Amino acid sequence: MHSWSTSYQQLRLFFDGMLCMMAFYAFFSFLQHRKAIYWQYALYIFCMMITFYLDDIDYQRADYKPGANFAVSFIESLAFLLYIRFAILLIEIPKLDPFSYKLLRWMSVILCVQLAIDVLFLLSDVPDNIKTSNYILFRAVLAIGALVVVPRILKLHQAAIAYFIAGSFFFVIGCLTALSVNYIPIIFTKNPDNPFSYPVTYMQFGVILEVLCFTLGMSVKNRQNEKEMILAQAQLIEQLQENEKKQSALRRIRDDISRDLHDELGADLSGISAMSHAALRQFKNQEAVTAHTIKTIGETSRKVVTRMREIIWSLNSTHDSVGNFSFRIKETAYALLEHQPIELNMQLPAEEIDLYIPNDCRRNLFLVYKEILHNVVRHSQAQNVKIDLFVSNDNINLVVKDDGVGFAGETIKNSGNGLLNLRQRTAAFGGKLSIDSYPGRGTTISVLCPIEDNIISV
Repeated sequence: MHSWSTSYQQLRLFFDGMLCMMAFYAFFSFLQHRKAIYWQYALYIFCMMITFYLDDIDYQRADYKPGANFAVSFIESLAFLLYIRFAILLIEIPKLDPFSYKLLRWMSVILCVQLAIDVLFLLSDVPDNIKTSNYILFRAVLAIGALVVVPRILKLHQAAIAYFIAGSFFFVIGCLTALSVNYIPIIFTKNPDNPFSYPVTYMQFGVILEVLCFTLGMSVKNRQNEKEMILAQAQLIEQLQENEKKQSALRRIRDDISRDLHDELGADLSGISAMSHAALRQFKNQEAVTAHTIKTIGETSRKVVTRMREIIWSLNSTHDSVGNFSFRIKETAYALLEHQPIELNMQLPAEEIDLYIPNDCRRNLFLVYKEILHNVVRHSQAQNVKIDLFVSNDNINLVVKDDGVGFAGETIKNSGNGLLNLRQRTAAFGGKLSIDSYPGRGTTISVLCPIEDNIISV
């Protein structure tokens, strides 16, 4: 039959094995999830194991007194600091109970103060009785703080709280029992044949039950987090679907407005233009004023029709692509330069590049382009104009180059509303406007429209 001494050693080995297993489980969980709570939990367990080992050595001393060993007090206090941090992360105390969070931070400060005092005692060679009294005093203050925090934590509705409270209960009972045994001579005999004559047995058993409860608590916490993530993903998918429905509804509204403008106003304005032509023929022998007025009516109506077509084009969702934009670029250039002594050269994107352009970006870029062409016709006196439109590096690039008279840099800085409007419209879609010109050498205007966040594949 084996002696109690052997049984005690086996019991300690069994307890240490369980704690090591839990510590390694926490460490590998940290490697997998990368959450601070796991490595702090693992370090807490290792600190407690070292404390138990040092306590066993202390028990061999005839003049043993709790708290007199600086190494034991230091590592135990470090374990308590990790314990407090673990509680904060597990229960999310800063968000759920700010008062308890402040109290726990003060408890951490108290532990740091005790460590500082222990260092002073170590350097000053203070008697062990004073060290023991200091140790018991600070541990009592921490126990009072725990008695204030625990009831408040119980009121919080968290799945992991029950496991944390149960684990804390086992830990406190084990610590109080171990501390009490030190002052009960009939139990604290340090008899190698009786494992329960050593206080560390009670404390380590309490820590093992605590670790088991905490592990279950973290498992419940992880399961709750997974459910919240699944719920958040479901809500996100629902929101995306709702946004898609809203986008579809907006596109339908745009198409309806475009169709109504074309069918109703377009027909009426075209009729006005036709009637003005007829009236002009009828009154061609009348006074010049009447003819001029009627001619003005016709010109104005034609301008309105042109503007209306541009509005219809900008509203219609079927035109929200680089291909349709390129076609509009070409159509506008030929219309403006048709009766001008200017040779046109255009380089447009390949037909297979079909990207979606948001309405605001497309409209403003087109207005910038149109304003540039008007400036070429009115001011450049150019014989050749080259227009390049291409997509590169998540940008739409528009380059208009002419061989006209050009202008100096100071003219660019002191220009009127024309270039100012170009800059404002370019800024509206987050683009960049670059003007390169020199007297007698023509002008090159480059417009860069970012498409990384604004354009998606059709």
